[in-house]
Amino acid sequence: MCRSQRVNSGGVFYGLVIDANISTVKEWKEIMPMNDHRRKKKAYVAYDYEAAFADQLDRLSEQEIMDRCRKKERILYATKEIRSGDQLELEIYPEYTRKQIGQIPTEAMRRKNRKARQNLNEKNSRKMCERVINANFTDRDIWATFTYDEDHVPDSMDAAIRNMQNYIRRLNAYRKKKGLPKARYVYTTEASDKGRYHHHMVMDGDMQMDDVERIWTKGRRNQVRRLSKDKDGLTGMAMYITKEKKGKGKKKWTSSRGLIKPKETVNHYKFSKKDVLLAAVHADSLREKMDRWYGAEGYAFSSVRVTHNKVNGGLYVYARMHMRDRKGG
Repeated sequence: MCRSQRVNSGGVFYGLVIDANISTVKEWKEIMPMNDHRRKKKAYVAYDYEAAFADQLDRLSEQEIMDRCRKKERILYATKEIRSGDQLELEIYPEYTRKQIGQIPTEAMRRKNRKARQNLNEKNSRKMCERVINANFTDRDIWATFTYDEDHVPDSMDAAIRNMQNYIRRLNAYRKKKGLPKARYVYTTEASDKGRYHHHMVMDGDMQMDDVERIWTKGRRNQVRRLSKDKDGLTGMAMYITKEKKGKGKKKWTSSRGLIKPKETVNHYKFSKKDVLLAAVHADSLREKMDRWYGAEGYAFSSVRVTHNKVNGGLYVYARMHMRDRKGG
């Protein structure tokens, strides 16, 4: 075993001495204590950071941005990475410990407000639906919209969902006869303010589109088409079918089992407060660092949006990247 020796005056490393009597890690630590003060992992408070940082930065001058963001010096920024198929989303936001809970804007901490909690759950559900679609479907797959004629209008959301469940059973029975596996799908059921229901369904492209439409028997004004991706993948389509309902309208989404889940990771080292400050003034500065972190994985820059909170001066960044195609686009 090796034991280090140090010069008394400056504590500078001097050399190594072999000691055959030291045989365990415990003995080694007793002879030469190591700097083993491991940091305890801090517990951060969960909050709705999108609601907290909703003010657009174009209302502020460069000097105002800098002044507001200097109000709180000790701000640790977390970077949440969400990978869904060929899409990469970044959410960069301040983290707060329980000792800093007073710095969190009140609009983000309405846990006891039932309506606010419901809105947050619905927003997260829509985002998850969009990401599941991006993670599991491509240009070869199908987007269908099913409607009802006057003789088959359901009288409730539950009845409409039962109609879709029955449709999927018939769909899978047909697929079984053709030697195809069960359908992979995501569908939304939507009711207008007047109570008229329709369904959007994204499913694998193993069937002919005519057969997909033929098996739906509740209405004739349907649309069945192939999906079409752009640099944001299927996000545009996914946002359309999951858009927030206003007024008395309702919406629910369901997926088949076994779909790939979006992968989420959080780190505290890729983007610092300084990076976020610079992004508030010059968005291209963040783009350059995004390219350094993720370019080697094959991702290219798509967009970035920076918002802030007027009270505590904190910033929130939402950015999107996409996987380059073979031509490097």
